[in-house]
Amino acid sequence: MRYSADRYVRRGARILLLITTFGSLLSGCAGGRAAVPGGTYALPEAALHALAASDPRGTVTATARIEINNHGQRYPLKAAMMMRRPADLRLESIPFLGPPDFFLSIDSGELRVFFPGKGAFYTGPAAIWTISRFFPLALPAAEIVSLLMGRPPAEGGTSSSWDGEREDELYRVDQYRNGRKIRSLWIDPARGVLIRVRTFAEREEIVYTADFAEYTRVGTGFMPQRLTISSEAVLLALRYTDIRMLDDDAASFALPIPEGITPIPLQEQ
Repeated sequence: MRYSADRYVRRGARILLLITTFGSLLSGCAGGRAAVPGGTYALPEAALHALAASDPRGTVTATARIEINNHGQRYPLKAAMMMRRPADLRLESIPFLGPPDFFLSIDSGELRVFFPGKGAFYTGPAAIWTISRFFPLALPAAEIVSLLMGRPPAEGGTSSSWDGEREDELYRVDQYRNGRKIRSLWIDPARGVLIRVRTFAEREEIVYTADFAEYTRVGTGFMPQRLTISSEAVLLALRYTDIRMLDDDAASFALPIPEGITPIPLQEQ
């Protein structure tokens, strides 16, 4: 189904209103803390099992205040977001005045981006090189969605080994692949939630660090209300409000193509 550009923007605004309204109604009962599994873990596998138990498992919507600091340049943004693991994402800007001026979706491996003011609708594979043109993280879609939901990146079918030890009040799990440390997770044993994840390149050079705070109950799991993702040149900070779980987990994430708009294919640069 196609929509005119004006109707498209009005429809987006209605979606934002629904998210905000229902989120406000539910936010009063969204608090709570994860169950206490104990003071620490005997094995790293036990820590990973506790972390898996706190997964919201479903489609989550939220209003996000986002601040992007890219090479010293600050870009604030308010947006309505819809997320579902492993790799589905919908983001619609909420300007201070006027209708939404930026739409982004990742669905079934396809990226779609719409700028109503320019009449420009982009489509292409949801690859690192396409996503990073519109979103300030040069990471795979599944890794971005996991981090936005306070989860460690998905493993897929790749074999890994694990080591773990207590570090201050947290439990650190180190992940190894082919004898090289690729990631560390810091888990709060008192709540069974992820506090920090750090990913490494060769020679254990830090690719990025993500920190999570202020967890709240969402469905049967938990999500952070604050998170930061920092790399050498980019800092992304998010503050969620109105977090809720959608009852309809079959929600479509893909942006519809507006009537009269010819999509622009994204080409690798």
